[in-house]
Amino acid sequence: MALTMFALSSLLLTLSLGALPETQPTTAQVRETVQRSIPFIEEKGLWWIEEKKCVTCHRVGNMIWSLQAAKQSGFTVSERLAEWRQWSIDKSLANNDKGKITGLGNKEGVVQILLSLDQADNNPEQKEARHKLAAILLEEQRPDGSWKAGGQLPFQKRPAAETDAVSTMWLTLALLVEGKNEASTPAITRAMKYIEASSPGKSVEWYAVRLLLAVQTGDSDVRDQLVKQLRSQQHADGGWGWMITDDSDALGTGLALYALVSAGVDRIDPAIKGAQQFLVSTQRDDGAWPVRGTKEKRKASVQETAVYWGTTWAVIGLVESLPE
Repeated sequence: MALTMFALSSLLLTLSLGALPETQPTTAQVRETVQRSIPFIEEKGLWWIEEKKCVTCHRVGNMIWSLQAAKQSGFTVSERLAEWRQWSIDKSLANNDKGKITGLGNKEGVVQILLSLDQADNNPEQKEARHKLAAILLEEQRPDGSWKAGGQLPFQKRPAAETDAVSTMWLTLALLVEGKNEASTPAITRAMKYIEASSPGKSVEWYAVRLLLAVQTGDSDVRDQLVKQLRSQQHADGGWGWMITDDSDALGTGLALYALVSAGVDRIDPAIKGAQQFLVSTQRDDGAWPVRGTKEKRKASVQETAVYWGTTWAVIGLVESLPE
């Protein structure tokens, strides 16, 4: 399969990385780091809701997912979280000023909302909301099984084909988590054929979401290979860059941390503890992490959107990697 193309390069990278940090954060330090970030996530996310009234800007979905994950692990979050989550659902399902369903322009954000929802919640209204959100994801699939990345994602500093592949993997993952049905099964089948034929990416996100898909589909061979490859991409400081060749940042590290734990890597594994240490030691005083832009034209400097994405993913990764 296409993944084997990177086997040798992954081995060489592993040999060049050196040892991971010996310092390991305590559980208390990790929890303090997460709690410190929550006000930043809430304040900046709420601004997009109240001032921009925008659910298609790849912000609110990250906000809802990270805060919901934190709440489920016992962290203190705003009592308005349920209100914000419902706003994001209603806004995604409503028509925009052009008469189209708003969520069609931000399927990746719809994915984040879906993955934040409790699949075991049998409340009829919540089940209906999940069904309608999943239906949005089925729209506009291309004949080859892929979906075009939404919004400004095609302008990212990785090949456009990879960005489309990553979006396709996220959409497929959400559809699988929601559960196959008569409408989604053909779309998932087409998407998986496209994904399996796709070339390995240049971003850590490609490997992270591909690993999450392998876990969801029960493909243990692909899962094990991707775990090895993600391990090989980890830097000596314990982190990952969003692009494999980037310096470590919270965006790449949070994604990799979440994917590895989801794949069953032990929470006391050196790779997990190294990632936690990187995030604990690099957090800013305001609770966020500095992340350079993901767009090609803004990749040289720290950018607000990348900071927000990185901070929400750092929280998701740290929360999911806490001791059970």
